[in-house]
Amino acid sequence: MKLSLSAILMAGPALPLARAQGNYEIQVYGAETVAPRTTMVELHSNFTVDGQRKTIGGMAPTYHAEYETIEITQGINDWSEVGFNIFTSERSGPGVQWVGDHIRPRVRVPEKWRWPFGVSLSMERLSARALLARPLDLGDSPHFR
Repeated sequence: MKLSLSAILMAGPALPLARAQGNYEIQVYGAETVAPRTTMVELHSNFTVDGQRKTIGGMAPTYHAEYETIEITQGINDWSEVGFNIFTSERSGPGVQWVGDHIRPRVRVPEKWRWPFGVSLSMERLSARALLARPLDLGDSPHFR
């Protein structure tokens, strides 16, 4: 208990320096996949309290922007799935805008291999409107988990 309280007290001054996730960041995936012949639908919402107030480097302002992502994932078999995301942005003025979408196939080490830990690999491919997101903002890269 004392160690936990000490850690909190020592970390306290650093909290104002902490930064949140990116505008379109959704989650860190575990190694598990969606069950075969099952569809999972999720809604992810992010709000930027204190963002850019002007267009910078060709990117639209992020101040008080709401980001909604619809994620649909289909389990293929006991070691793979395919996910599809639709990204939107809503700001005062332009209103709701389509940002982009991506597809994310993922495979994992099957449980029948009896590995002592989980391993999965996913690759995300996307399309995005340049004004609202750069490819790295939406995760256009391979991921090892």
